[in-house]
Amino acid sequence: MKHKRPIRKNSGQMIILMGIILALAIFVMSGLSADIINLDIVISNERATSLVSEFDYIKETFGLSLNYNLINNITNETGEDKLIFHGDPSTMKAVFNQTRDEFYALELRYGNIFDAKLNHYWYSHQTDEKYVYYVNINLMLDDGDTYIDEDVLYSIVCQP
Repeated sequence: MKHKRPIRKNSGQMIILMGIILALAIFVMSGLSADIINLDIVISNERATSLVSEFDYIKETFGLSLNYNLINNITNETGEDKLIFHGDPSTMKAVFNQTRDEFYALELRYGNIFDAKLNHYWYSHQTDEKYVYYVNINLMLDDGDTYIDEDVLYSIVCQP
């Protein structure tokens, strides 16, 4: 008589259990990736750059924009190619607020918060029939992670 092996009734249970665990793991991972995609988080290219370079650009252009906004008339002297910028320095506070609001709106598009405070301004001297005013401004830029704050001195050139 041949010897028969005992029949195990649970011989395939381990394989089935591993298959179920693997299937559940795949479902969980696909569900998590779908949830992550649905968060709609957008990281712009600007975030890849440092806030310092953006702040340096603001420092460079804020004074030029302030000077441009202050000018209400440009004249050209007859016979010469010399332009004279006319502006009223008594409107400096209103012009500063306008410039600050323009930069605030621009930076908000990139997810940054910009603020500026006009510390003080004063008449300095006259060169080539142009009046030079100094404007001390505190500039601040914040992206939620990094905060930069600095006092900047600009020279504004115009003739009343």
